[in-house]
Amino acid sequence: MLLREVLAMPQLRLSVLAGADDLDRPLTRLYITDLLDPRRYLSGGEVVLTGLMWRRAPADSETFVAACAAAGVAAIGAGDAAYGSVPADLVEACRVHQVPLFEVPVEVSFRDILDEVNPSLWARRATGLASVLVRHRGLVAAMAAGARLGDLLSPVAADLGVDCWVLTPTGRIVAGTAGLDAAGRADLAAAFVAADRLPVAVTVAGRPLTVLAVPGRPEHRLASWLLAVTAGTARAPLPDAADELVSLVALARAQADEATRVERRLADRVGSLLDSGGDLAELRARLSSCGLSPDSTFLALTASLTGLPGPAELAVAVVEEILRPCAPQTVVAGLAADRPDGVLAVVSAPAQPASTVLDTVRAGIAALVPALGAGRLAVGISGPAAGAVALPGAVEEARHAWRAAIDRPGRATVVSADELASHLLLLAGVPTDTRRAFRDRLLGPLVEYDRVHDARLVQTLETFLDCSGSWTRCAELLHVHVNTLRYRIGRVEQLTGRDLNRFEDRVDLFLALRLPG
Repeated sequence: MLLREVLAMPQLRLSVLAGADDLDRPLTRLYITDLLDPRRYLSGGEVVLTGLMWRRAPADSETFVAACAAAGVAAIGAGDAAYGSVPADLVEACRVHQVPLFEVPVEVSFRDILDEVNPSLWARRATGLASVLVRHRGLVAAMAAGARLGDLLSPVAADLGVDCWVLTPTGRIVAGTAGLDAAGRADLAAAFVAADRLPVAVTVAGRPLTVLAVPGRPEHRLASWLLAVTAGTARAPLPDAADELVSLVALARAQADEATRVERRLADRVGSLLDSGGDLAELRARLSSCGLSPDSTFLALTASLTGLPGPAELAVAVVEEILRPCAPQTVVAGLAADRPDGVLAVVSAPAQPASTVLDTVRAGIAALVPALGAGRLAVGISGPAAGAVALPGAVEEARHAWRAAIDRPGRATVVSADELASHLLLLAGVPTDTRRAFRDRLLGPLVEYDRVHDARLVQTLETFLDCSGSWTRCAELLHVHVNTLRYRIGRVEQLTGRDLNRFEDRVDLFLALRLPG
């Protein structure tokens, strides 16, 4: 029902005071209020009827209208009873905020307006509901027959008079009724993952949109789809159109989740075999059952997602989404609940360099960071492995890289095996407590001495080793005399019990310096 139709009812004698060129707004309901800020009770599309009891000063009109405009109301109807006429400051505020305003004469009560408008509004809603039910049955039947979301979304949206898009939190488009460039996809995904509450209103390329969530399994924003819808029309006000579109997309999401559940069952068999070190022939067979050639070039990936409430499969869903651009050549498996690296993935990458997969992972993670909140995502990626026979070694390499990622600061960290020098890759496989004890035993006395005396022994030792033990070069870099350098190195040897003339002792101190503190 349009605002124009309400204003045209002769028995109500309503007069338009502002917004006469904007009367084709659809309305959802009538709402009576005398609150100065009624936003918490508004959802958009309402005709707000008010007796102006909230107005204590002219400035109150600006506050009231701004609140109504922010809530997306269709119009404001002001009664004459309190002031004899509608105050000029209210008319001006409605013009500024582009909210239609009409005057309700004293002899017409708000009850009269409700009695005239509601029956027509409810009748149209009932007719619309019947149409929705018929359409919903048809959609269920079409999906059961194998129709895809992209096939169904456009005709339904066209019938509702809106445009819409379905995306994942990384900005990957699932379906849409029109083109959407990369910048638009990124803007929608960013608004979705960063919003405090949903739905949220955004503007993309000058077009106002409403972004809603379509939950899946598991139920978390990181694993949900987003639905972006343009403004509603007379045929389907936004709340009605959004509800129907969410129902359609939810059907498609449930269908996708069921397919994913089957794929995960096969993937978990590969993951459990790699985790336990099973037979090569069986590994080849399980890779084949997942659609991967056992003779392919593989990359292994391990990941952990901590600090977020939610089931263990949330980490699996996040890694699946990050690797989706590499699909279908991926297997993502959840490991035992007691494993700190809860996700193991295998990517078949015969036709693309490892750097491409790494770039894909980094881009996906960057898009999800705002939704991590207090959570932390750490990912390790192996180098290329030739065939199934090399895959167990790649998994171990990925785990070493993952341990290095854990040691790095930040809410989301990615480390590839190529980033680690050979000694760092080796050290990443040593338990954290052992690494910390080794570092503290060697460097602890130097750190404490520097704290008390400001002697810069740790800096001196690191520079000396970087100069391969060259006294002259090291003294130049530190801007000290060679005798001062010899005194400092002597103090280092005294505090650590190591002889820097011995290669083995230099290696120990070098490794200790490379370990995180």
